[in-house]
Amino acid sequence: MQVSTHEDHSTYMDPAFPILFHLDTCFPYLPVTSSAHWHENIEVLYFIEGEGIVYSGTTEFPAHVGDIVVINPTVLHSIESVTEQCRYYCLIVDRSLYEEFGIPVSNMLFKEIVRDSTAQGYYDKIIREWADRGPLYKPAVKLAALQLLLHLSRYHLDFTNDGETVQNKRLTMVKDAIGYIRAHFREELTIDDICEAIGFSKYYFCRVFKEVTRRTPVDYINFIRCSYAKNLLLSGRYNVSESAEMSGFKNLSYFSKTYKKYMGTLPSQKGGDGKMGDPK
Repeated sequence: MQVSTHEDHSTYMDPAFPILFHLDTCFPYLPVTSSAHWHENIEVLYFIEGEGIVYSGTTEFPAHVGDIVVINPTVLHSIESVTEQCRYYCLIVDRSLYEEFGIPVSNMLFKEIVRDSTAQGYYDKIIREWADRGPLYKPAVKLAALQLLLHLSRYHLDFTNDGETVQNKRLTMVKDAIGYIRAHFREELTIDDICEAIGFSKYYFCRVFKEVTRRTPVDYINFIRCSYAKNLLLSGRYNVSESAEMSGFKNLSYFSKTYKKYMGTLPSQKGGDGKMGDPK
């Protein structure tokens, strides 16, 4: 059950069709929607229902129906709904495709919000081709995706910021911290341990981490631990006490209270044998 805030698309993306495309729905304050993650590939969202907030790097901005939102490669990002629900299409194109056609997306910085009928037209074509699954729909999707990226590269580059916006010191620090947390959350883990590992002061780290992820480090650690515990419980192989210990919780009462806070229910109601602390 390896988990990582870094999404490695190469492990499940078809080399012959290096595109991921799906329709997502998020709800207000749902913990999973506010978990920051990043990847090397560009991600282009198209909002079709409700309103959301997109957190990209150290900035946040509202997204409305009809908006195209570009997530630049390697940028920490997440999405939350501010309406009853928010729906959007998610398009991720592997760098192997656009680099093959000479579009240097990885070396560009795009504007995050795009309100452009031509870009919407390319995105609508992707949606139609994907939904219809007609003859040769995959080449059609690849072509429309390349046309979209070419259009964005011509008309929607962000020249107001330099490359440091993507790879600045603050985001690198947070990425390193998240990577360390995910590698060590099953152990006893303190803020001092994290700061020593990444080489920043406690005050600076806590302040910047909260600004970027909108969570305190302790909040983030507990969320990761509870998510891992949930997977253990749902596997049916471990009871509540075993799942708590394997997820880094040393106190069963604290685990139950924390789990309910993040997962919305007691751990005894999510798999296992349903008896707190009983053996399997």
